[in-house]
Amino acid sequence: MNLHIEEELCCDVLVIGTEGTGARAALEAAEHGADVLAVTKGFMARSGATLTADGEIDVDSRSARNLFGVDGSPDDSPEQFARDMILEGDYLGDQRLVAIHTEEAPARVKELVDWGAQLEGFIQAPGHTYPRGLWIPGLKLARLLARRMVKRGISILENTMVLELLHDDDGVLGAVALHLPTGRLLLLRSRAIVMATGGAMRVFPLTTAPEELTGDGMAMALRCGAALQDMEFPMFLPYCFLTPPSLRGVIFPYDVSTLMEVHALNRNGERYMARWDPERMERTTRDINSVAAAMEIRAGRCSKAGGTYLSFKHLPRNLVDFSAEWFPGNLRNWRASGFNLRNFFLYIGEEAWEVAPASHFWNGGIRIDEHCATGVPGLFAAGEGTAGIHGANRLAGNALTMTQVWGKRAGLFASRFAKNKKLRKPPNVEVEHVVQTIARLKTESSGPTVIEVRREIRRIAGDLVGIIREEKKLQQALKAIADLRRDLARQHVVNQDPRFNREWVEGLQNENSLDVLEAIVRPSIARQESRGAMYRVDYPATDDDRWLCNLILRRKDDQWEMQEAPVNSIYLSLPTGTRRYGRKGESNRG
Repeated sequence: MNLHIEEELCCDVLVIGTEGTGARAALEAAEHGADVLAVTKGFMARSGATLTADGEIDVDSRSARNLFGVDGSPDDSPEQFARDMILEGDYLGDQRLVAIHTEEAPARVKELVDWGAQLEGFIQAPGHTYPRGLWIPGLKLARLLARRMVKRGISILENTMVLELLHDDDGVLGAVALHLPTGRLLLLRSRAIVMATGGAMRVFPLTTAPEELTGDGMAMALRCGAALQDMEFPMFLPYCFLTPPSLRGVIFPYDVSTLMEVHALNRNGERYMARWDPERMERTTRDINSVAAAMEIRAGRCSKAGGTYLSFKHLPRNLVDFSAEWFPGNLRNWRASGFNLRNFFLYIGEEAWEVAPASHFWNGGIRIDEHCATGVPGLFAAGEGTAGIHGANRLAGNALTMTQVWGKRAGLFASRFAKNKKLRKPPNVEVEHVVQTIARLKTESSGPTVIEVRREIRRIAGDLVGIIREEKKLQQALKAIADLRRDLARQHVVNQDPRFNREWVEGLQNENSLDVLEAIVRPSIARQESRGAMYRVDYPATDDDRWLCNLILRRKDDQWEMQEAPVNSIYLSLPTGTRRYGRKGESNRG
């Protein structure tokens, strides 16, 4: 292939990702006078994880009451909200960042309302001491921010995949990107970069995420010299549909479980949550819920489709019928992700749904400070795929809050950085090296196709690196990843037409996904305990004396380095000793 850079674009701040976080970052940077270029791998407001938020945004209950007139509790506060986040994150959250998150959340949501957002309900999700969830579907949020970006005149590149960041010892220089409709390579020069590409849920075989979420941003940041943190804690969402096939991965059953009393059952008809959280049962947090379901499946007490059951049978039929009228926003009348569930079930509530935990969110990711700086000069990151906000587990509703609080901060500090930097030209050798990443995808090769590589990545993740982990399987995964890396250089495509070549995209995504998968496995082997969203059957207890720390990964010249960082304490003192998995509060210890 005769590939070369066909166009060069220059800006002050390059924002990679245009949904909740990226859009907010772009708006803030532009507000402070920066020339902003925002790039998305799909269509703005029609791709990315923000669209899947069905969907509350969290602020402390007292602020929700004072600002938005909902029935919030005056006893709540940003400090109490922070305590809940730290506790339910199993103490691994950076308490400095958590404090910023809860203190700035009310102002960020107030901005959205001032811009035209409509709040459609108010709920209390599991793990929250008070109601904090202001209902705003992710699709409506994405469209609101997109309209504001267009009105602000921000330059937007859609259907453009950023392949690699360009940098030297003094910091970032820009990026090389592939314009998917034409197959043209672009050089994007910038003074600062904001990474807002989300998580890597598509590494796993069952997921709630759209196809764009393949870990590109985390992998690029790692290769650029940034550190990753808490990568052993990808979050799974319990109670996602397994059947029928057209609803596979849809999160509606979980949403309902936060609004009504449901029963999670194994194939013996037992409410298995009694063994894991007898006080909160099905209304425990998502990490414990997912581990419990995965253990039932592992023990063979699974449903016909290989999951567990979620039942409403104990509820009176007229109550279930009435619920359709008061469900918030986009869930009303039993609608989910554009589907009318009444078209799939003869009578909702008469039979149990077959469900399973699905990969849903990335608790860890790029290590940042309170200014969203990554340690690489000029590289900032925010939103899902950054570490420190959630620790080992995220509370419901905090994903959308994260987009607005941290998107704004990333845009602000990136624009300030850009004002004091010259626009520098990347060395030709650096650009040419990136160009060759596509040239490696050949039509004829003795290696596997890009689709076969993608399937193998998901097989490794699903079979060896799921919610339930153990040393033997993790070591097998590490070996399988090393074997697959040798195949990456030989993966080939059938189609060489540069225009909208999905095989090219898959091949490039495979390299990123494999980097992320290895970044999950290595700290999972090191952390010899169970905590939050990770359960080690060979180390089932939570060991606060040894493992109350963050594991930080760096990679240079294909060599991985891992270090431990202590957890700070502002709101909550840190526990000591060893405790049973899931017993996060002092009253539940033992």
